[in-house]
Amino acid sequence: MGSPLSPRMVLLAVLALGVAAYGTGLNGKEARACGSAGPFDFDTYELEQYVARYNAAIELVVEGKAIPAGMAVAGETIDLRYQGLLKGPRAERTTTADPSLRIPPSIYKSIVWVESNWANGSGSVPWGGVGPVLRSFDCGYGLGQVTTGMANGSGFPSAKQAAVGTHFLFNIAEGVRILADKWNSAPKYRPIAGNGDPAALEDWYYAVWSYNGFAFSNHPLNPARDPLRGGGEASPVYHCYEPSAPGYQTNSNGGLMFGYGDYTYPERVYGCMRYPPATPDGQQGWTPPAQPPPVPGAPKFAVGEVALIRVDDCVNLRPTPSKQQPPKGCLANGMEVTVLGGPVAAEDLVWWNVSSAIYGDGWVAETFLAKKNATLQGPRMWMPQEFAMPNFSIAAVATAFQPANFESCEDAGFAGGCPAMDFPTSIPELGVATHPDTTPPANPAEAAAFLGNPHLSFTGATEAKLVAYVDGVVTSTTVTVTNTGTWIGPFRVRSSAPWLIARHAGDSATRTVDGGVAIGRETDVVTQKATSSQPRVAQKGYESVLMVTLDTATMPTGTHEATLWIEPLLGGGAPFVLAVTATNHGAPAPGGTPPPVNSNRAVAPGLSADR
Repeated sequence: MGSPLSPRMVLLAVLALGVAAYGTGLNGKEARACGSAGPFDFDTYELEQYVARYNAAIELVVEGKAIPAGMAVAGETIDLRYQGLLKGPRAERTTTADPSLRIPPSIYKSIVWVESNWANGSGSVPWGGVGPVLRSFDCGYGLGQVTTGMANGSGFPSAKQAAVGTHFLFNIAEGVRILADKWNSAPKYRPIAGNGDPAALEDWYYAVWSYNGFAFSNHPLNPARDPLRGGGEASPVYHCYEPSAPGYQTNSNGGLMFGYGDYTYPERVYGCMRYPPATPDGQQGWTPPAQPPPVPGAPKFAVGEVALIRVDDCVNLRPTPSKQQPPKGCLANGMEVTVLGGPVAAEDLVWWNVSSAIYGDGWVAETFLAKKNATLQGPRMWMPQEFAMPNFSIAAVATAFQPANFESCEDAGFAGGCPAMDFPTSIPELGVATHPDTTPPANPAEAAAFLGNPHLSFTGATEAKLVAYVDGVVTSTTVTVTNTGTWIGPFRVRSSAPWLIARHAGDSATRTVDGGVAIGRETDVVTQKATSSQPRVAQKGYESVLMVTLDTATMPTGTHEATLWIEPLLGGGAPFVLAVTATNHGAPAPGGTPPPVNSNRAVAPGLSADR
């Protein structure tokens, strides 16, 4: 499959091709259109024990065990069931997706961390609270920052869009479906890594890349990316802020040399799979197994072991185990070295003979060496995974990743799936092998708890007369959505006219509620998070109180009829229908004096003034 080459020689040679083809500019992620009618405003519920529950939800979804069937809402079908995967290399690829093949759960867990830091709600929503869903500048929604299929072209969401925007489980389900689609787009529109084995973490490389956009900005040999990121490894990977990772290199001021933005999207996702974030206080994640105590007097390293340089800036590589001779070079913090021999005691230090990719063989004091594969300390949000990134010191891999191959494929609109970019992930003669996800199978009995048994009921007038006066006062009517069942009751709001809207009291004038949730009383809903100066405050359940009113910026003058619907998306409950007769008296003439208005207006029951 090809013989090993010098990592630095391969990187420099291929980067030279990249500079010629693309220059040095690194294009940022382009904003995707939110739709002609602008972004949606959804409310959602953010789980309080989010680490354990989101872990379990992802594990169920990637195995197709979370969403049992499609749902019908107002003649629309919400189908978020897992579609399954194709498998096999290019010449033997299956043609029918198999739902029994799971996506490695650690891949999507890491994607969700990279996309949203495992937050489904916006920063204003406490863990365990209700509030606006997390929404990006390019209209990515929720945990998976789902953008595909979420454009607003009609002024109100489809039932599926509302489900994805309001309920974390449906958001995960749609994100997983999108990732599966990226995998299944090979070989017609994407290259294939390895043998196209869904169980091999390495074979997901191109699907992970495609989740964020199959663009050159995410090419590992993009000349705008520093080849020394990742500790100068031939296969760089993001450190995910883990101090023991090779890429966690610091400068003389203690700052990180390479951060999140210096890595490609696949490097970020795979890096956080290898180095999962520490479990926050009060949460339940993965706990590393207990390690036996070290044997007193045993050597710290074994011959052939890969170690990491650990120093504030760099450490001298000496030709002999002594500080008296000039160094061969200075090894930066985080760089990998291979242990050739030792230990040797000299000059009150313990020395190890090591080999470095840049300066060759030499000696380093043990004080500045750390184990590469040291057990991660403390609980982690999910189980760490082992895998091999594309190794560009291997000729067959380096050839596949030549920028010219990507350019040719891009010029063809990715038709044909870029066969020149296929690369091996298993090379037995070089000791290169694939790795499975070690996460245990999900328990299908847990699925029912994530769906619950919601049942929505509504309190409010079913007919209303709303008025927009020339002095800017607009009347409104209130509808309260209650979940008399259990868990999360998601709903959609839509109207027959763009000027008939719903929002919460206190919302900004630009926010309209396109969908929301009502929470059953068996569930705690946090209204105030605990801090050093205030306690946690929670209530039983949550009612969504909606103020139905008029948007005078889009409403024509005169009297008009319109209807507003509030429709349950899951469980029981009939839709709520509100018939509205609305009058817009228009704005006063510029410089004119508005006519007097009676401040004690008589309004229909359930109506109130809204300034």
